[in-house]
Amino acid sequence: MKKYRITVGGRGGECYIHHIDTNTKISLISEHVEDDKLDTEEVADILDIDFVTDSDEVYLGPFNDPETYLITVIDENDNVVWESDNNHKFENEEWEYKYNDSDILIVEDYVKGQFYNYEFELEQEFDPSKLTPIVTELGERLQIITELVYNGVDLRNYKEYGDYWSKGISYYLN
Repeated sequence: MKKYRITVGGRGGECYIHHIDTNTKISLISEHVEDDKLDTEEVADILDIDFVTDSDEVYLGPFNDPETYLITVIDENDNVVWESDNNHKFENEEWEYKYNDSDILIVEDYVKGQFYNYEFELEQEFDPSKLTPIVTELGERLQIITELVYNGVDLRNYKEYGDYWSKGISYYLN
């Protein structure tokens, strides 16, 4: 068996989903939340929560654009086996569509760094053509790579979160 580590990094979003009612939506629209006219405390007050990041529904990953993600595969000897480049396009992608018909506020924390990694074993050499991203589209607004599948196996059980940092908050109403 050969051990591999896949790291997923670059630029993307940590997205917090807030289900909102009509009155909350009207308040957010009238305050121009999507135009960054409110600070995070004001948005939290309208949502009646302590922090805009208070949500049980969170999605993290790089944007689904080869210029914004870097996926690196490293073997057990710390040798780079494969790395995506700025022109890389996956042969296959699995798509998940979330919240297209819901009244939600997406709080996107624009982040950079290493989002997550997977460590697993294979009987054969790693084959990049067998790597498939799961792209999650949130409210028809954001498309991020939230998971990876290798040769039909969802790698979610091997996932560990990495080190990334915030570059600013944006808001999207659906």
